[in-house]
Amino acid sequence: MKGTIYYILSGGMKNIFFSILLIGFLLQCSSSPKRLDNNEDYISDSGGLTSQELVKAANKLADEIGVYFQENPREDGMFLAHYPTRNDTSEQIQTELFDNAFVSKLIKNKIFTVRTKTREQSLNEIQFSLSGLTSNRLSIGKLKSPNFFVRCDINENMFTSDGEKIVEQSINIELVEVETTIAVWSEKVSYRKLAVRGNKGVGW
Repeated sequence: MKGTIYYILSGGMKNIFFSILLIGFLLQCSSSPKRLDNNEDYISDSGGLTSQELVKAANKLADEIGVYFQENPREDGMFLAHYPTRNDTSEQIQTELFDNAFVSKLIKNKIFTVRTKTREQSLNEIQFSLSGLTSNRLSIGKLKSPNFFVRCDINENMFTSDGEKIVEQSINIELVEVETTIAVWSEKVSYRKLAVRGNKGVGW
Protein backbone atom coordinates (compact mmCIF):
# COMPACT_ATOMS: atom_id res chain seq x y z
CA MET A 1 0.00 0.00 0.00
CA LYS A 2 2.83 2.37 0.90
CA GLY A 3 4.59 1.51 -2.37
CA THR A 4 1.41 2.24 -4.30
CA ILE A 5 0.99 5.64 -2.61
CA TYR A 6 4.66 6.49 -3.33
CA TYR A 7 4.25 5.57 -7.00
CA ILE A 8 1.16 7.77 -7.34
CA LEU A 9 2.91 10.72 -5.66
CA SER A 10 6.09 10.36 -7.72
CA GLY A 11 4.06 10.12 -10.94
CA GLY A 12 2.17 13.29 -9.96
CA MET A 13 5.43 15.12 -9.27
CA LYS A 14 6.71 14.17 -12.71
CA ASN A 15 3.56 15.55 -14.33
CA ILE A 16 3.92 18.81 -12.41
CA PHE A 17 7.60 19.06 -13.34
CA PHE A 18 6.89 18.57 -17.07
CA SER A 19 3.99 21.04 -16.88
CA ILE A 20 6.34 23.70 -15.46
CA LEU A 21 8.87 23.04 -18.22
CA LEU A 22 6.15 23.33 -20.88
CA ILE A 23 4.86 26.63 -19.47
CA GLY A 24 8.40 28.02 -19.32
CA PHE A 25 9.02 27.02 -22.94
CA LEU A 26 5.79 28.66 -24.10
CA LEU A 27 6.58 31.86 -22.21
CA GLN A 28 10.06 31.98 -23.74
CA CYS A 29 8.65 31.54 -27.24
CA SER A 30 6.05 34.25 -26.73
CA SER A 31 8.66 36.75 -25.49
CA SER A 32 11.26 36.07 -28.18
CA PRO A 33 11.51 38.34 -31.27
CA LYS A 34 9.17 37.50 -34.10
CA ARG A 35 10.10 37.77 -37.76
CA LEU A 36 8.05 40.36 -39.60
CA ASP A 37 7.19 40.47 -43.27
CA ASN A 38 9.85 42.54 -45.05
CA ASN A 39 7.37 43.44 -47.78
CA GLU A 40 5.00 45.14 -45.36
CA ASP A 41 5.60 48.79 -44.58
CA TYR A 42 5.33 50.11 -41.04
CA ILE A 43 4.97 53.71 -39.91
CA SER A 44 7.57 54.56 -37.28
CA ASP A 45 6.38 55.97 -33.94
CA SER A 46 8.95 58.76 -34.16
CA GLY A 47 7.46 60.06 -37.40
CA GLY A 48 10.63 59.56 -39.42
CA LEU A 49 10.60 58.08 -42.90
CA THR A 50 10.75 54.29 -42.93
CA SER A 51 13.37 52.30 -44.83
CA GLN A 52 10.81 51.19 -47.41
CA GLU A 53 9.68 54.76 -48.01
CA LEU A 54 13.29 55.87 -48.52
CA VAL A 55 14.12 53.03 -50.92
CA LYS A 56 10.88 53.55 -52.85
CA ALA A 57 11.63 57.27 -53.24
CA ALA A 58 15.25 56.58 -54.25
CA ASN A 59 14.19 54.15 -57.00
CA LYS A 60 11.53 56.54 -58.30
CA LEU A 61 13.88 59.53 -58.49
CA ALA A 62 16.71 57.53 -60.06
CA ASP A 63 14.32 56.21 -62.71
CA GLU A 64 13.14 59.74 -63.49
CA ILE A 65 16.74 60.93 -63.90
CA GLY A 66 17.20 58.01 -66.29
CA VAL A 67 14.20 59.22 -68.33
CA TYR A 68 15.66 62.75 -68.40
CA PHE A 69 18.96 61.50 -69.85
CA GLN A 70 17.14 59.34 -72.39
CA GLU A 71 15.35 62.44 -73.61
CA ASN A 72 18.52 64.57 -73.35
CA PRO A 73 21.44 62.27 -74.24
CA ARG A 74 25.06 63.32 -73.77
CA GLU A 75 27.73 62.25 -76.23
CA ASP A 76 30.38 62.29 -73.51
CA GLY A 77 28.26 60.09 -71.25
CA MET A 78 26.48 60.77 -67.96
CA PHE A 79 28.75 61.08 -64.95
CA LEU A 80 27.22 62.35 -61.73
CA ALA A 81 28.82 63.56 -58.53
CA HIS A 82 26.31 62.66 -55.84
CA TYR A 83 26.63 64.47 -52.53
CA PRO A 84 25.33 62.97 -49.25
CA THR A 85 21.66 63.75 -48.63
CA ARG A 86 21.06 66.47 -46.06
CA ASN A 87 18.42 65.90 -43.38
CA ASP A 88 16.66 69.15 -42.48
CA THR A 89 13.86 67.53 -40.46
CA SER A 90 13.43 67.18 -36.71
CA GLU A 91 13.63 63.37 -36.99
CA GLN A 92 16.47 60.90 -37.36
CA ILE A 93 16.37 59.61 -40.93
CA GLN A 94 18.60 56.97 -42.52
CA THR A 95 19.93 59.19 -45.30
CA GLU A 96 22.72 56.69 -46.04
CA LEU A 97 20.09 54.07 -46.88
CA PHE A 98 18.47 56.45 -49.36
CA ASP A 99 21.83 57.36 -50.93
CA ASN A 100 22.90 53.73 -51.35
CA ALA A 101 19.59 52.75 -52.96
CA PHE A 102 19.69 55.85 -55.20
CA VAL A 103 23.21 55.18 -56.50
CA SER A 104 22.46 51.48 -56.98
CA LYS A 105 19.44 52.28 -59.11
CA LEU A 106 21.42 54.82 -61.15
CA ILE A 107 24.02 52.17 -61.97
CA LYS A 108 21.26 49.81 -63.15
CA ASN A 109 20.12 52.64 -65.44
CA LYS A 110 23.69 52.92 -66.86
CA ILE A 111 24.28 56.24 -65.11
CA PHE A 112 27.52 56.30 -63.17
CA THR A 113 28.57 58.33 -60.15
CA VAL A 114 32.04 59.81 -59.84
CA ARG A 115 33.58 59.47 -56.38
CA THR A 116 35.25 62.85 -56.14
CA LYS A 117 36.30 62.23 -52.54
CA THR A 118 38.53 59.31 -53.58
CA ARG A 119 40.19 61.20 -56.44
CA GLU A 120 43.32 61.95 -54.40
CA GLN A 121 43.72 58.28 -53.53
CA SER A 122 43.30 57.35 -57.20
CA LEU A 123 45.95 59.87 -58.25
CA ASN A 124 48.38 58.45 -55.70
CA GLU A 125 47.83 54.92 -57.00
CA ILE A 126 48.28 56.04 -60.62
CA GLN A 127 51.50 57.86 -59.78
CA PHE A 128 52.77 54.76 -57.99
CA SER A 129 51.96 52.55 -61.00
CA LEU A 130 53.90 54.93 -63.26
CA SER A 131 56.99 54.63 -61.06
CA GLY A 132 57.75 51.24 -62.60
CA LEU A 133 57.46 49.39 -59.29
CA THR A 134 54.28 47.62 -60.34
CA SER A 135 53.57 45.14 -63.15
CA ASN A 136 50.69 47.20 -64.55
CA ARG A 137 50.69 50.86 -65.57
CA LEU A 138 47.57 52.94 -65.03
CA SER A 139 46.64 55.84 -67.29
CA ILE A 140 45.88 59.16 -65.65
CA GLY A 141 43.89 60.13 -68.75
CA LYS A 142 41.11 57.69 -67.86
CA LEU A 143 39.98 59.64 -64.81
CA LYS A 144 36.42 60.93 -65.17
CA SER A 145 35.08 64.30 -64.13
CA PRO A 146 31.37 64.69 -63.37
CA ASN A 147 29.31 66.68 -65.83
CA PHE A 148 26.41 66.89 -63.36
CA PHE A 149 25.99 67.41 -59.64
CA VAL A 150 23.13 65.75 -57.78
CA ARG A 151 22.00 67.26 -54.50
CA CYS A 152 19.25 65.90 -52.24
CA ASP A 153 17.72 67.20 -49.04
CA ILE A 154 14.83 66.08 -46.84
CA ASN A 155 12.63 68.70 -45.20
CA GLU A 156 9.31 68.74 -43.41
CA ASN A 157 6.22 70.90 -43.27
CA MET A 158 3.52 70.78 -40.60
CA PHE A 159 -0.06 71.95 -41.08
CA THR A 160 -3.59 71.16 -39.94
CA SER A 161 -6.46 69.82 -42.03
CA ASP A 162 -9.98 69.34 -40.59
CA GLY A 163 -8.52 69.71 -37.12
CA GLU A 164 -5.90 67.02 -37.67
CA LYS A 165 -2.19 67.78 -37.53
CA ILE A 166 -0.43 66.64 -40.70
CA VAL A 167 3.31 66.28 -41.15
CA GLU A 168 4.64 66.26 -44.72
CA GLN A 169 8.22 65.12 -45.30
CA SER A 170 9.67 65.71 -48.76
CA ILE A 171 12.78 64.34 -50.46
CA ASN A 172 13.93 67.05 -52.86
CA ILE A 173 16.47 66.42 -55.62
CA GLU A 174 18.21 68.76 -58.03
CA LEU A 175 20.35 68.00 -61.09
CA VAL A 176 22.88 70.76 -61.83
CA GLU A 177 25.03 70.96 -64.94
CA VAL A 178 28.68 71.47 -63.95
CA GLU A 179 29.72 73.67 -66.87
CA THR A 180 26.80 76.11 -66.60
CA THR A 181 25.77 75.66 -62.92
CA ILE A 182 22.18 75.60 -64.21
CA ALA A 183 19.65 73.35 -62.48
CA VAL A 184 18.37 71.41 -65.49
CA TRP A 185 15.97 69.13 -63.61
CA SER A 186 14.38 68.88 -60.17
CA GLU A 187 11.78 66.70 -58.52
CA LYS A 188 10.50 65.67 -55.10
CA VAL A 189 8.75 62.79 -53.38
CA SER A 190 6.52 63.60 -50.40
CA TYR A 191 4.95 61.51 -47.66
CA ARG A 192 2.15 62.81 -45.45
CA LYS A 193 1.30 61.34 -42.06
CA LEU A 194 -1.06 62.09 -39.23
CA ALA A 195 0.78 63.39 -36.20
CA VAL A 196 0.88 60.99 -33.25
CA ARG A 197 -1.04 62.26 -30.25
CA GLY A 198 1.21 62.57 -27.23
CA ASN A 199 4.94 63.04 -26.86
CA LYS A 200 6.35 60.35 -29.16
CA GLY A 201 8.54 62.50 -31.32
CA VAL A 202 9.86 65.98 -31.84
CA GLY A 203 7.04 68.04 -33.34
CA TRP A 204 4.72 65.07 -33.20
